[in-house]
Amino acid sequence: MSMKLKHPYITVGENLQSSFGGSQTWAKSRTLQKYGCGVVAGTDFLLYIGLHKKYPVGKEFSRDKHLQGKLSRTVYLELLDKMRNHYFPVIPGLGMPWWVLIGGLNLYFLRNRIPLKASFGVRRRNRDNRIRAMLAHNLPVILAVGPNFPIPWKRHKLAFYQKRGQEYIEVCKTAAHFVVITGMCGQWLEISSWGNKYYVNLKEYEEYVAHYSCPLVSNIIYVKKR
Repeated sequence: MSMKLKHPYITVGENLQSSFGGSQTWAKSRTLQKYGCGVVAGTDFLLYIGLHKKYPVGKEFSRDKHLQGKLSRTVYLELLDKMRNHYFPVIPGLGMPWWVLIGGLNLYFLRNRIPLKASFGVRRRNRDNRIRAMLAHNLPVILAVGPNFPIPWKRHKLAFYQKRGQEYIEVCKTAAHFVVITGMCGQWLEISSWGNKYYVNLKEYEEYVAHYSCPLVSNIIYVKKR
C-alpha cells in the first residue's frame, strides 16, 4: 500500500535551489552541524503541521516568514536556533536522545493547546500501520536510526538510497540519526534527511535494528490525538 503526506514537504531555498526539508549541515555551529538532526526533525515536523493542519501555531513561528511553504536558508537557520533554545536542546558530544525530542514536541503541544501527544516506540507488528495512520492523517513521521547497541562506537550503518527511474541506488550510510518519513510504498520509506529526499528499505532497517541496534533506540515517534 502506498501512502504519502497530502501536501509538498518543507522546502528551503538557496541560490535558486530547493531542498527537501531542512539540514543541520547549513548551520554555523559545529555542535549543531554534528548533532542537530533531532532539532531539524522536530522543527520540520512542527513547520509542516503549522502550515497544513488547523492547530494553533506557537509564537516561534511567523505566518509571513515561516508558514508560506518555502523558507530562505537564513530564515530557516534563525528558526532552528530558536527551536533549539526553546524546545530541542543539543547535548555536546551526545546529541539529542529520543526522550529530549519527545519532551520538546510535547512541551510545544502543551504550550499551544494542540491536542496531540508524542511517544517513542511501537511494537514491530504495529509499526507499518502506525506509519500509514500518521501519513493518512497528514502527519510526518520521525524515524530514529539509532546508534549501534549495546556498543555505540561500532560502525554498522543503515543504507540510504535515491531513486533513479525505477531503480533504487545506494548513495550513503548512517547511524545515530533522526530522519522524517514523508511517504511509504511497499518496502520503501521516502524520507527527508540533510535537505535531500532519500529512501530506506524497511527490511534492511529491521535487520539493522535486530542485529546492530535495538528497538529502544531505533524506532518511530508516534504522534496521536490526546
